Amino acid sequence: MKTRTEKVAFIHRYGLEGWICCGGHAVPEIVTKLTTSTDVHFYGPKTTETHDNDLRSKVRMHELPYTWDRANPNEKITKTLLWYLWLPIIGIRCRANGTRLIWNDETVPLTAPILRLFYGKNVTITVMDFFARIYTEGHPRLHWLRNWIERIDFAFWRKLPLIFTKVLYTQEFLAERGVPKEVMHLYRNPVDHTKFHPVDEQTRKETRRKLGFTDNDIVLSHHGILHPNKGNNWIFQRLEKLKNDLPNLKYLLIGNGPEMEPLKQMAKKLGLADQIIFTGWLPTEIDLNNALASADVGLVMRIGQATDHFHMTDTLAHEMACGKPIIAVNLRGIAEVIHDGENGFLFSPDSPNEFCTKLKQTAESSNLRKNFGEKAVQESKKIADTQAAANAVSTVLLTAIRENSRT
Repeated sequence: MKTRTEKVAFIHRYGLEGWICCGGHAVPEIVTKLTTSTDVHFYGPKTTETHDNDLRSKVRMHELPYTWDRANPNEKITKTLLWYLWLPIIGIRCRANGTRLIWNDETVPLTAPILRLFYGKNVTITVMDFFARIYTEGHPRLHWLRNWIERIDFAFWRKLPLIFTKVLYTQEFLAERGVPKEVMHLYRNPVDHTKFHPVDEQTRKETRRKLGFTDNDIVLSHHGILHPNKGNNWIFQRLEKLKNDLPNLKYLLIGNGPEMEPLKQMAKKLGLADQIIFTGWLPTEIDLNNALASADVGLVMRIGQATDHFHMTDTLAHEMACGKPIIAVNLRGIAEVIHDGENGFLFSPDSPNEFCTKLKQTAESSNLRKNFGEKAVQESKKIADTQAAANAVSTVLLTAIRENSRT
């Protein structure tokens, strides 16, 4: 690999391919664009994900001596602690080899302060999760710890040269806390439209048959980690209420997680065992795309915690790209993309009746579903296209690298 003058470092606690799988879908294209004028380095653990050899050929890999397995939920704590231990070493190594800028595409608490202390001022982060709030929201006695962590983070974020956010609401939130607006840039959840897209009628019918659905069923789909914050128990209760009004309504629940068994038991208790299809994780992205695109309505759900407002979510990005009419929980970040009554429906997590009314309206009108679905694809290609995201992010990063090289 040809050595270039300017060095940029990408770091991620999930490893390179783990980063791509958990939302960094535009990373290969970003790297391709940056390597025309910079030397790209990656620091992070080994990963159990399938290696992208083409991408790795363009990046100088500095893998840490441990492996992150995203399928093992227990590693969230243990491997994150290891990540904290390695951050100072990564910072020192980047400073020693003349790296101009470090980008950490996530928001693990205190990461930016650690990197600033051991590397220097040219640190870039993506602000999308406020983990100190997420994990203390139900524990008032720990709010002092949350406040202490956030005071430190915000003090350092105000000095960063560049911050990416997934939604505009995050920028409003940060600006209210003194982060300069001019350093913040929007980087919505990117989606590869060659992988997530509508399917033809034959594929639709074959996929529905394999999943156990008939042509007359109205299939509501959702995918992701089965976690209490996703509010599937709330959805189950609404489906139970709609059984008589929508007897052909089915719920396609794709994914796995700690809520899988409790949700299965709840489905049986409510008499929904035949109405809810649990697939677990599907084996390939093709299978996922076909399943989503063969459903009739896409669902985006959260329980409505304060921290939920900072996301667009990959679920929404994928459902829109597949041409699904969307019914989504009304959160600030999601409402930037889904406009109620125009390209989908929004509902309050505190209003079961609103959800039921809008789901029933969508289920009973094929014309409404077609209209919303077409508009969802158009909006997806406009705001979440992988190439467009790569162009925007790489341009901002290159500008920051050049400016930093002069300081």
